[in-house]
Amino acid sequence: MGHSRVDGPSYLDPPAEPAERGSLRIGERVVEKIAAHAAREAAGEAAPDTKLRAPKAGVKLRNDHATVRLDLDIPYPGRVTDVAGTVRHRVRSDVERLTGMPVVRIDVVVGRLTRAGKGRRRVQ
Repeated sequence: MGHSRVDGPSYLDPPAEPAERGSLRIGERVVEKIAAHAAREAAGEAAPDTKLRAPKAGVKLRNDHATVRLDLDIPYPGRVTDVAGTVRHRVRSDVERLTGMPVVRIDVVVGRLTRAGKGRRRVQ
């Protein structure tokens, strides 16, 4: 009985070099969603019982580097600089880990201070 062989790459062959696999482009909107999600989680950890508005993120991509602008609420009372630093760290970490793209700058705009405990949900 004869066996036929199909020429070309097989799943058993080692993967092609990265340059031969094709290109990958990550859009600004994808990076914005990652940044906003990371900022929401970090700000929420600072005051878990406080209802904060969802952060808004804007991103500019240049030469495979990201610049991020965040508009967010900060719980009050709290050190604005500490919360902003925590948010920056989390956003940089998540964006770089998930995209492989360096974040060169993160601008944080605090739009509002929200009193801690405000907006708590009642448990019945």
